[in-house]
Amino acid sequence: MLIANEGALAELKRFGAALAAFQRPPAGAVREALCKVGRFIPVAPREPERAVVAVDGSCQTIGTTYPCFLALIQAVALPLPPVGEPAVGHRLFSPLLPEERAVLEAAGGAQPAETAAELRVKALMAELELTVALEVAGRVRGALTLLDGGFVHFRARAAAPFARLTEAVAAGAGVLIGVIEEVSSRLLGEAVGDLWPAGHCPYDREILYGCLEVGEAFVVGPGLSKGEGTGTVFARFGAHPQPVAFDFLRVQEEAVLAALGMLRALTPGDGRGVPAPVDLADRYVRLTAAEVEQLVAAAVPAALRELLLTAHRTRRAL
Repeated sequence: MLIANEGALAELKRFGAALAAFQRPPAGAVREALCKVGRFIPVAPREPERAVVAVDGSCQTIGTTYPCFLALIQAVALPLPPVGEPAVGHRLFSPLLPEERAVLEAAGGAQPAETAAELRVKALMAELELTVALEVAGRVRGALTLLDGGFVHFRARAAAPFARLTEAVAAGAGVLIGVIEEVSSRLLGEAVGDLWPAGHCPYDREILYGCLEVGEAFVVGPGLSKGEGTGTVFARFGAHPQPVAFDFLRVQEEAVLAALGMLRALTPGDGRGVPAPVDLADRYVRLTAAEVEQLVAAAVPAALRELLLTAHRTRRAL
């Protein structure tokens, strides 16, 4: 419940006024500026010529404050059309496990233990997603593999498994793409910064919102990159004006651009612009808190759950 919500409303109005000060320039001017650092291309739907492997992960945390919690991680590599069973993997993380406590103590340094644990969970999930993707890459040659997230994320958290996956995909004549639903990069700000108010360097989400036509992509030139050997395409394949991004390996640029038509064909035209296989993998792999609580109840004795994994706030009377 909000108390004295006039104060809250005043703060929100102040926030709204600050945002309103950043007037977006006309889309035509933005497009003209962007042509200096990349190119706009039309993308027509194209019948899929490859199998698709959609990769995603899910995590649910049960427990209370550090170190009394566990995180159950699940990942899937879902081949479409189905080629055998999907590859599914699981990992459990908890600072209560001595081996995990040792990893945290070795890596933590000056970081708070809670921060080190959060980063460890993210690294384990990235590693698990790449592991199941690698398993399917070995039996589905020539596939278009769609990772949930950009390459920066995977390189930072699981560099060795990511390198192995890129090698396996290339060896099997496949194509690797990282699908970024929530664009948070800042590649294009310098190119268009003069169009925005002084002191405001916009992020790519703000720049590209409403800038692309349906069925259009913007290929970022090699002069702008998120990392060595990585390219990025922004695309609007759905009705919503917010584009998504696709990271790819520069050595695969020709194959990736050829695959854009396939991605458009796999994207619902009336949706938010995310290829359907990505959403199918998300639905397949998603863990709910209720499911994990049931599993924990079946595997961990009640006395230990009460001692180590039950938050005291659940015992509130009011």
